[in-house]
Amino acid sequence: MAVLLTGGTGKTSTRLGKLLQNAGIPFLLASRRGEAAAPPGMPAIKFDWLDKSAYDKPFEYPFPRGEKINALYLVAPNVDDPAPPMNAFISHALDKYGVKRHVLLTGASVEKGGVHTGKVWEHLVDKKLEYCVLRCTWFMENFIERDLAAIKNEGKLYTACDDGKIPFISAADIASVAFHALTDTKSHDTVYDLVGSELLTFDDVAAKFTKGLDRPIEHIKLSEADKVNKYLQSGVPEYLAKLLAMLEAQCAKGAAEKMTDDVEKVTGKPARSLDTWIQENKKALQ
Repeated sequence: MAVLLTGGTGKTSTRLGKLLQNAGIPFLLASRRGEAAAPPGMPAIKFDWLDKSAYDKPFEYPFPRGEKINALYLVAPNVDDPAPPMNAFISHALDKYGVKRHVLLTGASVEKGGVHTGKVWEHLVDKKLEYCVLRCTWFMENFIERDLAAIKNEGKLYTACDDGKIPFISAADIASVAFHALTDTKSHDTVYDLVGSELLTFDDVAAKFTKGLDRPIEHIKLSEADKVNKYLQSGVPEYLAKLLAMLEAQCAKGAAEKMTDDVEKVTGKPARSLDTWIQENKKALQ
C-alpha cells in the first residue's frame, strides 16, 4: 500500500504524512513545488492538477519496496472550479491504475453535487469508489497563516464574524481522521463533519489568546466590505478575499454554529481545544 497526498505543502497533508511515516506506510506528497517545499525526510514530487500530461508521474514514483499507490488524499487546487481537473485525475487513477480509495477534504458548507468540491464528492459516489468526505470548519492554523501579523504586531483580530460562534478545529485532528479513512481495512463511505471541542465567538477567541499569550488581544468587528479590503491589503487575491469575507459574514448569522463528535468517533480521542492549540503554537504566536 502507498498513499498519494495532494496539497502536499498544506496544513493537513504534511501532518498526515507524519502519521503515515510513523506507521510505516509509504506515501508521496504532491504539490506544484515538489521536493523544494516538502518537509525534510518526506518524499515529494511536482504535481499540478491542471496539467494532464503529469497525471502518470505519481504512479511511476519508485517506492523502496515497489509499493503502488492505491489511495488518494484529495485537496482542491486554488482555482474557481476545481471539480473538472480533480474528477479527471480521479478517473485516470481508476481507469489506468485501479485506485479506488479516496479521502476528500472540503469546507463545512459543501454539499454533494453542489458547487466547488461538491461535484467531486458526487463523482466519487457515481463511480462507486471507496470514499470519505471530510467537511471541515475553520482551521485553528489560520490564526498563524492569516492573522499572525495582526496578533503579533497589533494585538488584534479583525473579522466580519461579529458575535457568530465557530467550532475551530486543528489540522492535526483532521489529519488523524484522514489517516483512519485512508488506512482502515473497511472503507468509511460517508461524510464526517469535523469540528473542534467548543463553540467560540471571536471575542472568546481573543480572550483565550490574551490568557495564553500573557498579553492583550482584542477582537475588532468589521463590516463585510471592510474585511474584503483588509484581505486585499494583505495580498489575498480579490476572488478569495470576497469569498473569505462572505464566509465570515455568514458566520455572523450562525452559519458555522454546529457541533459533532465525529473526530472522537473515528479516532477515539476528542478534538483538541483552542487553549491547547495556543500552547502548542505559543512560540510561533509570540
